[in-house]
Amino acid sequence: MIKGLEIVVDCRVYADNSVKNTLELFATVPYSSLPVAEQGGAYLGVIRLKDLVLLGSDSLEHPILPYVINCAALLATDNIFKKKWIGNCDIVPIVDSDNLLKGFLAREAMLNKMGERYSKLANQYLQVLNSSYNGVMAINTEGRIFVFNPVAERILGFKSTNVLGMQIASFTPNFGLLETMEKQEAQIGVKFEVNDYTLVANMTPLIYDDRCIGAMAVFIDVSQTEKVNRELFANKELAFELNAIFESSYDGLYICDKNGKVLRVNSAWEKVCGFPRDMVMGKTAMDLVANGYYDNSAALLTLQSKSVSTTMLKIMSGPKKGQIIMATGTPILDEEGQLVQVVVNVRDITELENLKKKLSETMQLSMKYANELEEIRLQTYRMDDLIAKSPVMQRIVDLVVKVAQVDSTILITGESGVGKEVIAKKIHQLSKRKDNSLIKINCGAIPENLLESELFGYEGGAFTGAKKEGKPGMFELASGGTLFLDEIGDLPFGLQVKLLRALQEREIVRVGGVKSIKVDARIITATNKDLHRMVSNGTFREDLFYRLNVINIQIPPLRERKEDLVQLLSTLLQSLNGKYRISKTLSQQVVTRLINYDWPGNIRELENTLERMVVLTQEEEIQLQHLPEYLANINPETNQITIDGIIPLKRAVQNLEYKLLLEAYRKYGTTRAMAKALEVNQSTIVRKMKQHGFEQNDDVEHQPVAYQHLFRI
Repeated sequence: MIKGLEIVVDCRVYADNSVKNTLELFATVPYSSLPVAEQGGAYLGVIRLKDLVLLGSDSLEHPILPYVINCAALLATDNIFKKKWIGNCDIVPIVDSDNLLKGFLAREAMLNKMGERYSKLANQYLQVLNSSYNGVMAINTEGRIFVFNPVAERILGFKSTNVLGMQIASFTPNFGLLETMEKQEAQIGVKFEVNDYTLVANMTPLIYDDRCIGAMAVFIDVSQTEKVNRELFANKELAFELNAIFESSYDGLYICDKNGKVLRVNSAWEKVCGFPRDMVMGKTAMDLVANGYYDNSAALLTLQSKSVSTTMLKIMSGPKKGQIIMATGTPILDEEGQLVQVVVNVRDITELENLKKKLSETMQLSMKYANELEEIRLQTYRMDDLIAKSPVMQRIVDLVVKVAQVDSTILITGESGVGKEVIAKKIHQLSKRKDNSLIKINCGAIPENLLESELFGYEGGAFTGAKKEGKPGMFELASGGTLFLDEIGDLPFGLQVKLLRALQEREIVRVGGVKSIKVDARIITATNKDLHRMVSNGTFREDLFYRLNVINIQIPPLRERKEDLVQLLSTLLQSLNGKYRISKTLSQQVVTRLINYDWPGNIRELENTLERMVVLTQEEEIQLQHLPEYLANINPETNQITIDGIIPLKRAVQNLEYKLLLEAYRKYGTTRAMAKALEVNQSTIVRKMKQHGFEQNDDVEHQPVAYQHLFRI
């Protein structure tokens, strides 16, 4: 039940035991209560030491049955962390499904173990906050700072120990958090200049149970982005300057394309060669030589050699007829080494090396920025359809961008409905194979006797019913593109060998054929099964597993990326409204209920559930009563106490005290019953409720808001 705790099985009392024997047993154990069972083992209740010690000597031989009290027991299969248990004894009885007593747990040890777990969870949440890439600062309803993570310390230059508890009004920058909390309106993308940092911040009110309990600022340092923007602006200025240099250069320049067609000349070229630009624009270098403009061409030599060519040429006509000049042709090559342009310089030989050096530097600079722009394009290309607010999904998006540029085999794993096919499509769209086919086949949806022919194709007459001309398989159809093998864990063992050969040899043989066919398909597979375990069990080939698992992308279930849920709900609802030409909305209570649900079917279940509510709900706003039964019956309240930060111990005790009073009042309704359950005097209950401003006639949902925000339901 709880790791590290053992059920005490050898300390029990039977209903026909005498008071004397029971007292003797109590003397040998460190417990003040013991479970009572019938001789057949059926659990009856609990006998307490304090109920026996006051009995007279004339009662020692009496059976203990009259003194047995009711005490709820837990099943041996119950999860203590999820099971609500009410009891006032120092033991927790444990029974099986037939109510047979199995033993008991020491309540103190159990509570200590649970406390250790909750403390660990609190530390984990604190680590998540402290590990955030963004700066985070939050205030409570009193305007005091209660969250200040390490990134905020680094950027804003303050230690959290000096800031926590400070009034935000006296803090710089305060990000307008008081205004955000007062107006309960978010401020998105506000820019601040702080300590030589350029910050972009989002300020949002903290809403709990339809009440504002504070405000939070999340900010990120965009100084580097600003630097890149300045560099891009500088590049634009540089391009303008280079154009001015080209046109005002004392040396003659002209540019032709890969076919020798003149694209551009400058004024200096006109002066050096004696021809106006409109006489040569649009003509080819071959035309200029053939029509007698000059007797040789550096452009032609460069087009032929694809290298820098320098030649002496003679002007054959025009006002500069007979003049000998030096021309240098410089090729411009693309990333694949193909010549795309030629720049011809006509100038004084003494300036040759200087201009060549400057041109080389310009080419390198252009290539550098072209590479940077390509990287930015890949990072931003069509990622709007992937919801990635959570850090884990952001890492997956980054991984998708990287692996899309290579042809390595990819294995996508995750539970059903998490979006494995969406990731596969995205990898294909971002790859160099995007212009070719993405072929998908579900290995678990096709009978084994047909799957082989679907994958590898078949020759004519290979089996009864086969087309006489044969049929290509999925490997052939995906050649040049991507083959997505979904549910690869369901691939029959006999076909795993043939798939392995296809991956290793990059060739397949059709069913009924003898000739190998070369295929060039990028392989992406997906499964919701544990292939490691299948390999251990001998149901999946180990060599095939390692061939498929070159790059693994593990898609987390929706319950582990709840940061994405709000945007997912918004995106899906917008899509459904467009599909059905309606304008449905979700109430805040429905959104909260959907976020609290674990979604075992993940995004597929979320889509189906939302579509069912949109289609079946008549009202414009979907309310709690419109939820399916399994969602409508979720109780969002638990007895778990979460710690959002360090607060004074006295205050923490007061908070817990209030919570216990609230829960007891909700359950019992009277101060007398509350006092009995909490094991204190009724006067104590009345006094404590008065101290906390508790109004007994109010509904529990409307108790003082100053305390409600301290507990996460």
